[in-house]
Amino acid sequence: MTRLFGSAIAFFVSALLALPVAAEGRRLGNAELKALFSNGLEYSVDALYTEFRFEFRADGRWTALQPTGQEAWGRWEIKGHEFCRTVDGPIDEPFKEQDPWYDFKLLPNCYTVTLDGNSVVTGEFGHEIRLFDSKALARLAPPQAVAVAVPQAQAPVSTRDNTVPPPQPKPADTAAQDLARQRLALERQKLAQETMESSRSLEAEKRELELLRIELERERLQREREALQRTRNLPSGMAAASGDTIPPYIDAPTMLETTVGDLVVSGFARDNVRLTRIELDGRDVVFNGRDGSFSVRATVPVGQSQMRLAAFDSDGNKAEHVVTVIRSRDIPRIEYGNYHALVIGIDDYESLPKLQTAIADAREVARTLEVNYGYDVHLLENASRADIIDALDDMRERLGFDDNLLIYYAGHGWRDEQNGRGYWLPAGAQADRRSRWFSNASLTDALQAILAKHVMVVADSCYSGTLTRAAKLTARSPDYISRMAEKRARVVLSSGGLEPVADSGGGKHSVFAKQFLQSLKENEGVLDGTQLFEQVRHTVVLNANQTPEYSDIRLAGHEGGDFLFVRKN
Repeated sequence: MTRLFGSAIAFFVSALLALPVAAEGRRLGNAELKALFSNGLEYSVDALYTEFRFEFRADGRWTALQPTGQEAWGRWEIKGHEFCRTVDGPIDEPFKEQDPWYDFKLLPNCYTVTLDGNSVVTGEFGHEIRLFDSKALARLAPPQAVAVAVPQAQAPVSTRDNTVPPPQPKPADTAAQDLARQRLALERQKLAQETMESSRSLEAEKRELELLRIELERERLQREREALQRTRNLPSGMAAASGDTIPPYIDAPTMLETTVGDLVVSGFARDNVRLTRIELDGRDVVFNGRDGSFSVRATVPVGQSQMRLAAFDSDGNKAEHVVTVIRSRDIPRIEYGNYHALVIGIDDYESLPKLQTAIADAREVARTLEVNYGYDVHLLENASRADIIDALDDMRERLGFDDNLLIYYAGHGWRDEQNGRGYWLPAGAQADRRSRWFSNASLTDALQAILAKHVMVVADSCYSGTLTRAAKLTARSPDYISRMAEKRARVVLSSGGLEPVADSGGGKHSVFAKQFLQSLKENEGVLDGTQLFEQVRHTVVLNANQTPEYSDIRLAGHEGGDFLFVRKN
């Protein structure tokens, strides 16, 4: 804890709460103060060129946090019509004589609070508190009791030449609505253009498939014609006298199209003598001895492949038939946007125990996302706190509304028992110095500022469950993927809850990373975050003393969507 932060907190608290209340607005009474603060309240405010984030909890404790991770803390209570607080820390004895603001005992500790419009206001400077909890104001008096200033319409200007008065500027909310409508119109225009291009590409693919189907059908008819011609050219009774030389005839599709990996192939095999065996790719197929019908199930890969049917008769004649299978991925044709990833792996610590698999995990995750899913990947190895913040700032500058961002972290984690917050520990972290730690609160603030529609954090570290609230599984319907793609998402998949997690157990990888990678590699279409969690959780629980969690990230702007992994290669 540095002297500068303590001075800033003291100055801010005194300036914001200690000074007389502005004349505007209505002063809150005892019951309203209790309703506002007793259920827990979070807000942030700008002061001294930096942002402070305050949290007042129902247990009578409060904390203040800077983006740098520095904190102050204490207790609060309601006395009559005043809000009172005491400061318990930070206390830094060597600087008390040099900096009078640092002596918290010199500051008054009870203040009044007013309600001005829809904002809680304290101090004569009139700083507006930005409420993170949108329901906080509902705890106060009914809406009709809150005085909201309504702009009065101006009287028309009387002129002799009856000229029309100049138009008044639009209210801020109307201007924002116009901007939103313009943005929506541009997005619709872009979507219509991309849909047209996608339709043209689909039509071209259909034409190519139709030409291939016609060519294969022509080959099949030619083989039938040749077999029939050979039968007609045989002298009468030749087959009975000297043995049959005509191979069986196989009636089966020459081409199949599918989106599933498990396919059923059916058909018939006929011959002028007895059929003895039918094979598919060298495996015996069960068939009906009376009419030669058969039906066999086979597994086919994505893309174009071939299956070979073979039929044998009692005289040793053999016929072959090739079935061409075109399997496309089962991916709904909707707009998914571009995909980006920030992958962080740290195992070479200066002051903390070194890890074994974090770098290997990060490299393989980066490779899988890039090769199989087409991600634009930024890989950080043994990163410092500054490296992580710079990378997040870069994502904030580059990403737009239609983008997707995956953040993967493998490294040490820590939970502060005093305030319940979680931290990532970069390469230069020290056990007793939080200035080099990266807090969950800082990550949440960064995610709020990034415009990407879908953001998923995958945290393979101890105590990573501090980012989540509670595991929540969503039932799927036929249009589930489309609905999830439309809604904004801020979700986290953690390797464990409030517990240590294993650094091994998966060969070259941690037990969590191994299952995470396996689920990505086995996916052949679209895999949503909830499905991924269900696959990972079961295997990890069976193989390690940790329980993965999955949920939306608290206070990060989640709107009910889900992260979608769309397979490319």
